[in-house]
Amino acid sequence: MNTIGVMHMLYVQDMERAIRFYEKTFDFKTLQKSDFWSNLDCGHGKIALCSYGNKTELKETTLLIEVDDYKEAVEKIKQNGGQVLKVAEPYEGAPVYNVMMIDTENNQIVASQMVNS
Repeated sequence: MNTIGVMHMLYVQDMERAIRFYEKTFDFKTLQKSDFWSNLDCGHGKIALCSYGNKTELKETTLLIEVDDYKEAVEKIKQNGGQVLKVAEPYEGAPVYNVMMIDTENNQIVASQMVNS
């Protein structure tokens, strides 16, 4: 058996809105699309969007999206309907800026930028 890659799944209420958010905010590319399940290419892995259950409550996840400019990520998140909860500054042992956010489908995720050493 060969490992093909890693995919992270998020529950969504509105597939079109979710795809639009991830395409416009993070430049992900849609690989496959249906009303129930869609796959997005994020460069070094895939994001699966699933409408099963249509859960509307906040869904905390451990999805981290690595970016090269956290300030630009903050602006794009807001422009495309997401909500920025806070930006955590780097500290000893954690050399990253973490933008805690909620996407358009109420998934809590993090956009992260490593601090240059």
